[in-house]
Amino acid sequence: MAFVCALENGAFVHEPRDDRVNELAFEVRGKLAPFVEVILRNGEGLVCDKHAILQHDFGLTVRAWPGLDDSRWLVVNASHEDELGVMLTSREAGFAGAFDLAEYAGKLICPSTSLLANGPGVQAGYYAKFKRLGITLVLLEGNGWAFLASRGDVFEYHLKPGEKVCVRAHSVAAMAATVDFDPSHAICRMQDPDGKMQFALLTGPGKIWLQSVHNTPPPQKPIKKDTEYVNGLPQIKEMHLGDLAIRPSSIA
Repeated sequence: MAFVCALENGAFVHEPRDDRVNELAFEVRGKLAPFVEVILRNGEGLVCDKHAILQHDFGLTVRAWPGLDDSRWLVVNASHEDELGVMLTSREAGFAGAFDLAEYAGKLICPSTSLLANGPGVQAGYYAKFKRLGITLVLLEGNGWAFLASRGDVFEYHLKPGEKVCVRAHSVAAMAATVDFDPSHAICRMQDPDGKMQFALLTGPGKIWLQSVHNTPPPQKPIKKDTEYVNGLPQIKEMHLGDLAIRPSSIA
């Protein structure tokens, strides 16, 4: 599955499958600004955007988690309760999304502003920073679930190999890792009076998800370099299956 909006009289419910590792039980509920409730069984954890946590059951342990500009919290069920829940909200009208990375060859790219949480078996790390666009792209990699949010309505497109589309960069909610994201192409060099770039050229193959409400950051001083790839930054391991067996005594 991908971005979904809850049904008129219910919710989207996912039950974990016994024949798969890194599974999670979760529901997508709500109409105007849907939220996701993830059920964590004993020993399971979730790495969340700290601003996305709406509520969590008493008994869950929450602590800071390194990576992505210190905006991440680890939520883990290290209690004696079999199941405890945490609710994640996008804080804006739009859609909530649950992405099984196995459906996308184990890799998915999203803006840092779209990422709500990544579950067992999925790690999140910097992919690229485009300073003139004011966008930081995150690479989600592994075998498990990631939860994303979009603003406004969301549109899914499947680009064929070599197919190109020029989009407002801040309208991209997510894309397959096979899609090339290029804001430096001449056709995309439309700028605001302050020099801010607005568009990016996307080239297939792969799926892209566009949101109808984009979030353009406030103007900044022009920067000489169009892009800055962050290959030199340390990559943070955010969640592997082995990280889930966290004992209460190991929680600071």
